[in-house]
Amino acid sequence: MLSQMPKGLLFVLVGPGGIGKNTLMNIVMERHPQIIQLATATTRPIREGELQSREHEFVSLERFREMIANNELLEHQEVTKGKFYGIIRATVENHIANGQNLVADIEVLGAKILRDKFPNQTILIFVTASGETLDEKLDILQQRMLKRLKANPTAKDLAQVQQRLKRAKELEFPFADDCDFVIVNDDKNHAVRELEQFILAQIAEQSTQIVEEA
Repeated sequence: MLSQMPKGLLFVLVGPGGIGKNTLMNIVMERHPQIIQLATATTRPIREGELQSREHEFVSLERFREMIANNELLEHQEVTKGKFYGIIRATVENHIANGQNLVADIEVLGAKILRDKFPNQTILIFVTASGETLDEKLDILQQRMLKRLKANPTAKDLAQVQQRLKRAKELEFPFADDCDFVIVNDDKNHAVRELEQFILAQIAEQSTQIVEEA
């Protein structure tokens, strides 16, 4: 008989925008419904296909400010102008305590805070582009971003690409060394298998540790 229920794990996917983190995450969740997405708070409007409390907790700016004032958020950021995101403290604590395994696509700052607050439960997975050097990876990332733009991108579109590349170079790619596992997403099917196998292995190891302690 087990002495305790294993605590849940939080798998945090980190990496530059446009690298495909959400695609990999969604496929793994579809295959393994017991792995659920961490719903973060956001002030942006809900999009087609999204559900309240699944991808996000969609809240007003006024409510978001209340959450900040009441210390309900572990961290928060204005990711794009006027659009705020934050990690809800109670959501993380409750899921972990109840033995539920979470997966999330989180910015570097949020990933650091989660690792600091929940060091034994947070597992950081860096998703990167192929390439031997940083410049090669940035070039591949730029090609992906440009491919997703409409036929005649505006100056604003191109400026956003450059901003994301700058962030990737200065903040996101250097963070790979702080992560527990790195996945190169140059082949979606292969990357999904790697992510799936790693997550399932970590969950199995967590359960084994509880059995050994019993």
